[in-house]
Amino acid sequence: MLKSLSPLNSNHIHRPKNGRKPLQPRNFPANLPINNQINPKLKPEFIEISLIDDSNKENPHLVNPTPAKVESFDASLAEELSAIREKLERQRLDREKTEKMLRERDLVMEMNLKDMFKRGEVQKQLEMEVDRLFRLKELQSSMDMNAAADSNTYESPMPSPSSEIHTHK
Repeated sequence: MLKSLSPLNSNHIHRPKNGRKPLQPRNFPANLPINNQINPKLKPEFIEISLIDDSNKENPHLVNPTPAKVESFDASLAEELSAIREKLERQRLDREKTEKMLRERDLVMEMNLKDMFKRGEVQKQLEMEVDRLFRLKELQSSMDMNAAADSNTYESPMPSPSSEIHTHK
């Protein structure tokens, strides 16, 4: 039988020909180096340092320091110690001065706060007094209006008792 050459009938995947080849799978065993080919760098077990040699210029080791240097070293340490003590004394004095100033400011703030509370209480009392006076004035004006209205009703012609006495003659 004849096989059709149609891409649909074949089992093989058809790729368009654009000049590019697909990537080939890597051959891992062929690319791995053999143990004989590996050249690891051997690490030395220890490093030799010479006390006499000046090759270690960054970290010089003094084999026999001179006594004159020790004395000057002690003198410089004493100077540093005295400088540090002076600095600590100045800091202590500054701290005491600052604490005293802060205590004074705290007292002033407390006095101002008490004064503000007193002013607030006085203001509340004055507002209540003004409110009472305003209500009293409203009450007085309403009473005056009621009195005026009542006086109009009492002025209606009514016989007075004195007039009745005079008419019985």
